[in-house]
Amino acid sequence: MMQFMQAGENAGRVTGRFEPVEVGLLRLAASQLIELLEAAESHAVGTSGDPALRRLLPDAYIDDTDAAAEFRRFTADDLLERKVRNARCVLATLGEEPLDEVADEPDDAALHAAADAEEQPVTIDLDADDVQSWLRTLTDLRLTLAERLEIGPDGVPQRSDDEAPFLHDVYDWFGMVQESLVYAIDV
Repeated sequence: MMQFMQAGENAGRVTGRFEPVEVGLLRLAASQLIELLEAAESHAVGTSGDPALRRLLPDAYIDDTDAAAEFRRFTADDLLERKVRNARCVLATLGEEPLDEVADEPDDAALHAAADAEEQPVTIDLDADDVQSWLRTLTDLRLTLAERLEIGPDGVPQRSDDEAPFLHDVYDWFGMVQESLVYAIDV
């Protein structure tokens, strides 16, 4: 049900509607991206054992490891911080709730209210800065999934284990979310 549209006459403002399960998926993915990025040691990203990090922060100089390391030394911290800030913006616009506000044992009325709320689409409002954070985070999420799926230059996923179909569906869905957002700001 995901859909973005321009929000009235305000240039750059966008409204998005998501099913609760879609919001949950976006929250989970953005949270995992933040964990991945915060765990990265900026000076060692180029030699990281996680190929997704190398894909998110590729070497600036492929044929010169010394120049690549020097460039990374001056840029990686800022790039990692911006990527984390963008993903946190996505979480904030989705209305991330602190875990300590969740009741331990809700009563019947609370359970029914929660079930009714889960069925209702979630509407989010994004300003121009939020839109840019969303676009950048969606790109980072797709790059990470592309690496997990072992998608090569030909665009064909090489991974074929039991998780691959689900990851590919998520990868495609993130692409649709990104495309809808681009169309909404391009009108």
